[in-house]
Amino acid sequence: MNTPNYGFYFEKSGRGASQGAITPAEQFFEGSGAEDSLVRETGQNSIDARVGTDPVIMTFELAEMQTDLIPSITDLRKHLAQVEQETRNSQGHESMLLAYETACQEHVQVLRISDSGTTGLSGSESINTPKSPLSALTRGAGISADDGKRGGSFGIGSAVGPMASNMNTVLYTSLPETGSSVVFAGYSSLASHRDSEGIWRVGDGFYTDLDNTKDFRYLRDPGPIGPFDIRTEPGTDIYVLGYRKSDVDPGLQNIKVSFMRNFIMAIDRGHLVVHGVSSLGTWTLNRDELEMHVAEDPEAHAFYRAIKDPDPITEISNRFGKMSLYINVDDTLTKSLHTITMRQPLMKIDTFRHSSVPVKYAAVLECSEDKGNKILRTLEPPQHDRWDPGRASDGRAQVTELKRFVRRGLQSRVKEQIGDQVEIKGLSKYLPEELTEVQISAEASSGKPVSGTGSNIESSTVRGAESAKRSASPVTRTKVSVSVKPPASGEGSSPTVKGKNGGGSKTRKSKGGNRPGTGEKGNGSARITEGNVRFRSWSDPSNGLLYVALTPDQDLTGDLELVALGLGGSMEEDFCLPITQGTILTDGAAQSVVYEGNVLSSIELKAGVTSQIQLQLSTNHRYRIGVK
Repeated sequence: MNTPNYGFYFEKSGRGASQGAITPAEQFFEGSGAEDSLVRETGQNSIDARVGTDPVIMTFELAEMQTDLIPSITDLRKHLAQVEQETRNSQGHESMLLAYETACQEHVQVLRISDSGTTGLSGSESINTPKSPLSALTRGAGISADDGKRGGSFGIGSAVGPMASNMNTVLYTSLPETGSSVVFAGYSSLASHRDSEGIWRVGDGFYTDLDNTKDFRYLRDPGPIGPFDIRTEPGTDIYVLGYRKSDVDPGLQNIKVSFMRNFIMAIDRGHLVVHGVSSLGTWTLNRDELEMHVAEDPEAHAFYRAIKDPDPITEISNRFGKMSLYINVDDTLTKSLHTITMRQPLMKIDTFRHSSVPVKYAAVLECSEDKGNKILRTLEPPQHDRWDPGRASDGRAQVTELKRFVRRGLQSRVKEQIGDQVEIKGLSKYLPEELTEVQISAEASSGKPVSGTGSNIESSTVRGAESAKRSASPVTRTKVSVSVKPPASGEGSSPTVKGKNGGGSKTRKSKGGNRPGTGEKGNGSARITEGNVRFRSWSDPSNGLLYVALTPDQDLTGDLELVALGLGGSMEEDFCLPITQGTILTDGAAQSVVYEGNVLSSIELKAGVTSQIQLQLSTNHRYRIGVK
């Protein structure tokens, strides 16, 4: 790439403010990982530039590049050397020293972020068009289109590239949708320094024609950059020189996880496709392969199951338009993941936490209609990480409406899936700070009262303290051991143990026993009788439905025998439940249940997935159901 009249231009400081090694834009990404910041900002900007209804395709490619192939690297090294000297004994010097040392290496790791299916960077780079997409990304700070539909802005987002670079430097190539030439630009975010002639320069350097002293003029059709292919279709490339996470994430797996956590709905809806390319291999996130990849990350998997909710809770708001809440109630989660919120770009923004919801869950709030999106955009700070009510005059009422909708939705789903909650006032002061499930099971079976000192700390099982103002809402969680045992039959020679009879036209009144016999495994249905399955049951007198929720640790298939519980909790083994219809729901798919008496036939349970059995009764009774 031979362009002797182009290079990084650092304006004279004159009477302007001096720039330190710590840039003001860094405040917007404090506490964030480089991957998350990079993914969220570049992903949102690419979705903003989407053309038509085809998905935006983003490719993250990590490759080693010979440092001498970086345009104008010799001159840039001189500026970096001066910056390193000027920032000594000041905060941020370490990053400037690292930038200089990285530029002096023989090779550097470069992360190229490319998109297609987008408009590319249109407009002029002239100082007279600061709001054009080309100027906004390559030189802008805080410039944003105020049309209410865009997800973000190039202003703050443009800072994340240099922050992910050990050289504090990025390059750009872009082919506009209506253009015929690829434009090349570069940006280096350093600190104020003297040049080789002793003249003070600002810290922002822009790659431009150095012979043009009155305006910016970017290079066109630069040819290939290092090992990367030339851009041939509309879209934009960002080259992060000296990608700071290349050592800890050489396969870009953290990039993949960040996309699944932040853009899971955009990918599932077919708005976004992401490719990862490195020396360790490739991966792809799209709507067809997303389910396979989310299994690698428990958090992403939980929210994926949420957005697959077949019956989301919806409401039409005068303020926001349509609001939708997708819920995944999941006992297998180590903790509640709460509710992530999204507007039109379908990127995760805020997380609503409702500690009063007594189950583990992951939920997604979508508010993507135009009028709701415009309101929420005004509440969204540059970090894109929450809805800030202080950013609008009626912001508090706006956020409150969203949170109340989510709370109502969660409460209705909890009632539907685990039944009515029992409120026992004053119980909290008698509960210990935290109980494990093993402790609960042991102490409950012993009949001894639970003892301990309460506190205000919330645990996964109980909450409360002597000073607590809120009443406790305990949830019954019963563990039932199940496994598959085939029934005995045939005339084989192997002795076998015969258990209790099942099926037939008459009911066996005796308990049976361990009577030796002979036989082999037959072709009859297996009976789910033991193993490790989490179990809940409840009833709804208003509709005569009985509910059973089962979550196994392994895949199981077989017959499920139920018994009714009478007064005092005793099992009524000889009572035949008046079942008229049965349905089992697993992963949003419903199937009819075949039953005879109290035995449900050929029940299929998936490991780690909660299946819900709904049984319609002919008479309005309230029963607890147990698995024998």
